[in-house]
Amino acid sequence: MKTLSPKQLITATYPGSRWQVRTFEHQPSLYTPLLGNFFTIKLHQSPSITIKSQNRANQYSPNAKFVIKINNGNWSSFYAGHPFTISLPETAIVTIMTGGNCDLDQVWKNHQGFALTGIEIADKAQWQPIVTVPQVTVIGDSITAGCWVGGKHASIDYHPESNYIGIASRELQMPIGRIAYSAAGFLRSGTGQVPPAIHWLTHIDTQATCPLPTSQWIIVNLGVNDRQFSSHEFLLAAQTYFSQLKKHFNGQIAILIPFAQAFASELHQLGRDFNFPVIETAGWLTSTTDGLHPDQAGSITLGKHFANALQNLLEGEN
Repeated sequence: MKTLSPKQLITATYPGSRWQVRTFEHQPSLYTPLLGNFFTIKLHQSPSITIKSQNRANQYSPNAKFVIKINNGNWSSFYAGHPFTISLPETAIVTIMTGGNCDLDQVWKNHQGFALTGIEIADKAQWQPIVTVPQVTVIGDSITAGCWVGGKHASIDYHPESNYIGIASRELQMPIGRIAYSAAGFLRSGTGQVPPAIHWLTHIDTQATCPLPTSQWIIVNLGVNDRQFSSHEFLLAAQTYFSQLKKHFNGQIAILIPFAQAFASELHQLGRDFNFPVIETAGWLTSTTDGLHPDQAGSITLGKHFANALQNLLEGEN
């Protein structure tokens, strides 16, 4: 067997994807703090692969979870800190995604994110990175990240691969990027010591900066976590955020109304002020885990609506 190192694996990530090579405890890792982050490689003549990872989760958290898909098959899950081996066909497109973490994980200051230390493949195997910058990147919170889709247990019930982003990606047969931190908003800080959203336009965490992806579109789905603030406070913070987003991103920007309709009128006003398309979501949310986070059935419905909206957006029918 031979090992693909983090320095080799990072060649499979697209610019702005929030993956970096970091060293923890003298061990290099391909690292990201983000739930739902992914990369893809192509392998030929490797009967199996073994994925090795370091568990960076908080000591009181469940182990971080990854998910993996081979070609167009179903997603399988595995947990950080234990080698995971899976069989492959002769030619395999392998996508690995960060799949589950916990609110206790200090992703902003203490590097308690996701760390892959290497992938073992057959000595005779050929591999190549598959780098595709997503046409669309969504900036959001726990709902965009994929938290609480399967139930009320952290990590195990998180499913970025099958939340509304995952479903839309499958429906449209295209990757969709995401930059999402749980519980955060324009004003509210997130879990894991994450600051409000304006701070992560250009930062991965306190240690590292990163440009935004060069996607055709960035869609912003924020606001539901800011419900404790006034309309005036919300508008001021969101105006500042969108001004900074325009400064750092050269593509097109759209607003996705939170599925719970938080600050819907204010976001429509911001869309008019900035000349951004606004994706209306009234009636999309049909079932939830806890009254707010879509469950799996609700995620499927949302994902199909979102796929239709994306298709219209990409075709210019705002």
